[in-house]
Amino acid sequence: MKKFITMLILFVLVIGKVQSQNKFDSATYVNFNNQLFPVLNMDTSIRTSYLTNEEKIEGLSKVWYEAKFNFANFDLVPNLNWDSAYKAFIPRCLATSNVLDYYKVLKQFNQLLHDGHTRVMEPLHYFYKDFGIVPFVCDYIDQKVVLTEIFDTDPAYTKANIGWIIEKIDGVPVQQYIQENISPYLHFSTSQDSTARIYRYELLKGNVDSLITINFRNEKNKEIVQTFKRKPWKDDEKPVQFMVLNNNIGYLQVNSFGSNKVVEMFDSLFNEISKTNGLIIDIRRNGGGNSNYGYEILGRLTNKPFFTSKSIIRNYRPSSRAWTNEPIKIDISQWDWKPYKPNPYLKPVVLLTGPSTYSAAEDFTVAFKSAKRGMIIGRTTGGSTGQPLGYNLPGGGIGFVCTKRDVQPNGEEFVGIGIVPDQTITPTLQGIRKGKDEVLEAALQLFK
Repeated sequence: MKKFITMLILFVLVIGKVQSQNKFDSATYVNFNNQLFPVLNMDTSIRTSYLTNEEKIEGLSKVWYEAKFNFANFDLVPNLNWDSAYKAFIPRCLATSNVLDYYKVLKQFNQLLHDGHTRVMEPLHYFYKDFGIVPFVCDYIDQKVVLTEIFDTDPAYTKANIGWIIEKIDGVPVQQYIQENISPYLHFSTSQDSTARIYRYELLKGNVDSLITINFRNEKNKEIVQTFKRKPWKDDEKPVQFMVLNNNIGYLQVNSFGSNKVVEMFDSLFNEISKTNGLIIDIRRNGGGNSNYGYEILGRLTNKPFFTSKSIIRNYRPSSRAWTNEPIKIDISQWDWKPYKPNPYLKPVVLLTGPSTYSAAEDFTVAFKSAKRGMIIGRTTGGSTGQPLGYNLPGGGIGFVCTKRDVQPNGEEFVGIGIVPDQTITPTLQGIRKGKDEVLEAALQLFK
């Protein structure tokens, strides 16, 4: 009897133990796996000049695998063997002797992806130190590097004149300077994107407080050599500016979709805008931000719903790779924006674009076309939009990879191409020297 009772107790204990085994907890499982993919940390405090070989391999590997599993646009670089390129860059990374040289090699590796939203940045300490500017805007016009704008009233910078041609930088012919110092490390999607980045943003950049000597050629064909000190870059440009031009035509310059402040400023101006006979919207300098802020503005210029871009997101499924060797599935989504604010502006509108019209500003252009809201004139846009994913690199560097592909509502591609305007207007050297904005003048002619 005692033996039977003992066996019964053991049986109950075993059954109880089996029943107490953990059940699958989906929330815990997801949380555990999410920890394998940490959030980008923007740390400006890291100060290091040396990376170990292990860190160099780690950084190159991160750029490689983040793109391999997340990059949305491999089909736009069909001749690129990403795995072979990774192996080829290993000895180049190991051969570098300091952090900045190492990051130059990473930038060259990243450049193979040929994408404006996919980039590598040196450690932020070096990046901000290197982000000194001369407050000039340049453009490549009539096969010449032309000074087109001076955005500082300091006499140290106003001794140059708009319309002057830049021929040399620090004694080096300008195109040679670009080929040696800028082009090998640039991230870009299209030729017009590359040109805009070089001449608008990169050409005169360097260490804060460093000196740069520029050889100009003025309108009388005389050479003028001047030296400038680079100043810290500050984003103090107003994102929205408005004025009324001749014949009561409104001119709205929207230079960013970077914050909700853009929408608030537009709404505050809307009563003035409503009184005009027509409206010109200028997004030639708009590098993007949040696309929804652009749709908020467009939603006040129509009383009908309009389609935004179609979004394509690539999903990697390891089990499908094991079963069928077809690991990639895509999700295609599209939304329409329904205007919800009263009394929309329904008078004629013209949109101005250029190669620095970029990212969310291109999304705005796509939606403007979809809404059939008016003519687009100027130059072809930069040709890059999407959703960049940020990740950390050794020594405080940062990488980004574009994770989303966008196309126009009808399926037409513009990433890697740009959006071609209805009427192409290209500035000329003669027009710049006469103080003309030839694109804006062409828009005003449309209203006449």
